[in-house]
Amino acid sequence: MVVAWCCAIVGIAFATPVDDLGGGDVALSLLWFVVSVGIGAAMWWRTSHPVLVCLATAAIGVVGPLGAVAPLIALPWVIARTDLRRSLLCGGATALALAVTFWRDATTAPQVIFSVALENGSTSYMSPVGYIVLGVLGLAVSVGAGLLRRLVTANADADAARRVAQRADFAAQEALQQATAEARRADDLRAESEALRTELTRQEERDLIAREMHDTVAHQLSLVSLEAASLEVSSDDPGVGDAARSMRSSAHRALEEMRTLIKSLRDGAEEYSGAAPSLGDLAELLDGARERGVDVTATVFVTDADAAPPALTRAVYRVVQESVTNAAKHAPGARVDVSVRARPGAGTDVVVHNGAGAAGGGVPGGGVGIPGMRERCEALGGSFDAGPTDDGGFRVRAHLPWVVTAED
Repeated sequence: MVVAWCCAIVGIAFATPVDDLGGGDVALSLLWFVVSVGIGAAMWWRTSHPVLVCLATAAIGVVGPLGAVAPLIALPWVIARTDLRRSLLCGGATALALAVTFWRDATTAPQVIFSVALENGSTSYMSPVGYIVLGVLGLAVSVGAGLLRRLVTANADADAARRVAQRADFAAQEALQQATAEARRADDLRAESEALRTELTRQEERDLIAREMHDTVAHQLSLVSLEAASLEVSSDDPGVGDAARSMRSSAHRALEEMRTLIKSLRDGAEEYSGAAPSLGDLAELLDGARERGVDVTATVFVTDADAAPPALTRAVYRVVQESVTNAAKHAPGARVDVSVRARPGAGTDVVVHNGAGAAGGGVPGGGVGIPGMRERCEALGGSFDAGPTDDGGFRVRAHLPWVVTAED
């Protein structure tokens, strides 16, 4: 702005005659001075309105003695910020203003800007070629500055666009991550909700089973226990009394286990919460079967029975109990051979075999005993096999692993 104003002032000074200065010349000089101030102020808007500033200052440079410095300063901004058509238009206007300025300077001797006073009192003026070279050089510098600024601006715009794209990519990635996290959280909540709904349904089923067992099975067992107690007291036959006493004792034990099972169902326990029978309890189980009239022979070899896991002892006990009960129900009077061999690390092998029972005897079963034994064995990683034998009897085989832990 200051450079353009100063150059305009110099142009006014050299265009004003000093020998014959009249009132009109003074007024015209003042007018051009005011216009030069406007040119200097217009330089503030050369970045926001480069085309308007360049064309206006070039026009003033053509019609007045204010020179072409202002359009030369505005032209780089036109080249940097507008298209080719506007750049050519402003470049032509600037070249015209520059040519008129140099022509006016060369034809106003002796008041020539580009002149040198010699020692002999004469004046040396710039040749036309010098004006042409100086004009081309000035215009080339202005155009070069504009191209350089356009390149810098393009690079800056590209960097800005790249930064915006990077920020957009980063924002998109964050949004995607948040969306993924929200989707995962929604899936987790949905899974938790399904699990909770399933657990509530299972608990409702447990409560229903517990109520039915209490109202039906437990009630019937209570009646059996009461009738056995009544028969034990009222009968004069010692054999009948012993049978009634055994019946009452069995019903009482069944009721206790039933109450424990009902409590486990209502509490929602994953496992049966009753006390697990030990391998040593097998002797009492088999003695009870003998007291009920079952012909049982047993071979039991157990090493370190007290260290056996509760899940293992319960499974072995239930397999032997169910197998002996099935033999008594389906083959009454037949001999039952029981073999149990258990050792830590080697596992537990159970074999229960009964011969053919009396013809026409037996009690129909519910068909769930063998599947229940198989499920118990498979739940512990063992194996189970049951089926008839060639002699008309039935054999149950089970193998259960006995894993030895560091604590054992």
